[in-house]
Amino acid sequence: MSAASDCRRIGVILAAGRGGRMGGKKQLTPWPTWAGTIPLVAAAYDAIRPVCDEMVVVLGHAIDEVAAALGARAFHQAESDPHAPMFDSIRAGLRRAQRLNPTAAILLQPGDHPEVALSTLDILMTCSLDRSEQTIIPEFAGRGGHPVIIPPNIAALLLVADCPAGLGQFWLGHPELCHRVPIDDPNVVRDIDTPADLM
Repeated sequence: MSAASDCRRIGVILAAGRGGRMGGKKQLTPWPTWAGTIPLVAAAYDAIRPVCDEMVVVLGHAIDEVAAALGARAFHQAESDPHAPMFDSIRAGLRRAQRLNPTAAILLQPGDHPEVALSTLDILMTCSLDRSEQTIIPEFAGRGGHPVIIPPNIAALLLVADCPAGLGQFWLGHPELCHRVPIDDPNVVRDIDTPADLM
């Protein structure tokens, strides 16, 4: 892992929510991988870690248990009210990432998005280099997904923006700030909200 002052990409995992539709503590839900079963939040972390120099995890509900579920994975902790809208968690993660390195791009990944193909990450990274002033949003079958790559100029803007309807609505209202990339990877829109999503 590179020093914070040298990193160019910081991953931000959003894991502060209560996961009510999953029955609570969604981040701890077992997720099968080729190396064995791991907690859902750890799978989300591992999905983007290969292309990140540093990682931030936003915690809120069951902080100690969720942090422990990440095992030996290194991360910088941010905290957010688990009852607050998700955009509060996004702000907390962006703020922590910008304190680490205000010039780094940020890969925003919800803690319930456990997989993304490495080829998808490669495509998104290339697009972010070509469009360094825009947010890069993967799309599958017309739906926006994750991870989203947010350049530092837009991260700074989001920290002061009024977003009562959330980040998705913000992008719709400011299409010039983002570039949508069609991706042949359904994992970018697969989130785990209910037990049925595990099937």
